[in-house]
Amino acid sequence: HLRDLSHAPDCDVLVCGDDPEARETVIGLAGDMGLRAWHAGPIANAAAAEALTSVLIAINMRYKVPGAGIRITGLPDAGGPARRDGDATPRH
Repeated sequence: HLRDLSHAPDCDVLVCGDDPEARETVIGLAGDMGLRAWHAGPIANAAAAEALTSVLIAINMRYKVPGAGIRITGLPDAGGPARRDGDATPRH
């Protein structure tokens, strides 16, 4: 599933880190890959984000799907990869 480059991921990326500029760089790289990425706060939040992995694995196994994921809803979206610091201006 993840090795199939023609398959577009249907989930978001949560980016945690204590350096806002580094988070912005990672979000930009994710956007360059066609992914939606969001500032998810300090590195301390990474443990909670990573803990979702076991939940997703359980969902994949229970429902026999290859890749359940997380989608952030309720935030403005410019229709594609964009800055996720509150600015809906698309990144190019």
